[in-house]
Amino acid sequence: MAAFGILAALRARDRDGQGQFVDVSMFDGALAWLAMPAARTLLEGTAPQRGGMELAGSLICYRPYECADGHVALGALEAKFWKAFCEGVERLDLIDEQFQPVGSDVHSQVVEIFKARTRDEWEAFSAEHDCCLTAVLTLDEALESELVKARRMVAPLTQPGAQKPVELLGAPVKFSGTPADTDRLPGPGLGEHTEEVLSELGYDAGRIAELKAAGAVATIPDGAAGSFMI
Repeated sequence: MAAFGILAALRARDRDGQGQFVDVSMFDGALAWLAMPAARTLLEGTAPQRGGMELAGSLICYRPYECADGHVALGALEAKFWKAFCEGVERLDLIDEQFQPVGSDVHSQVVEIFKARTRDEWEAFSAEHDCCLTAVLTLDEALESELVKARRMVAPLTQPGAQKPVELLGAPVKFSGTPADTDRLPGPGLGEHTEEVLSELGYDAGRIAELKAAGAVATIPDGAAGSFMI
């Protein structure tokens, strides 16, 4: 929200030449993500209950399910996807029951259907039947997934002192002309840039030496090694 506000203010400045104060509240930003349920609440006068919204688990066609060895998520909100799911599991009798609520008899039947197969089997099922069905991954599985690799969302960083490249999350925005260089700025060592910064501030070599001798500034300790020179 802060980045959006700053960019919008810059565009306004380009138009009229005037700067402005940008007030960004963490609360306002969080509340803004509730635009749809908030609008419904303001219109109907009643607040949604946990698990009671159509896209938050109240419908059998659009919610997570436990399978034989984990969990999968079904997002068959459109009729064609639910129909494809029902045909794939050979339960044509469920086609007209798409919007049954959680806790219904139909829901219990769907729960048992999902428990009968493993997550891998459901992924294979999804590849064969286009029904918006996907595996629910743990974080480590997600970080190792083919999608994360294809999107370069785990990036290596060469950190001085480390025995091997350190892996960090990559840049979520991809630029065609100015791609993010995740290996450009490793974490600095203790006191690594002290002399450089002091020089930029106008201190000469003699004065910097005096500050170091007095212990007023930190520099790289003698014999230090490791990622952060400790």
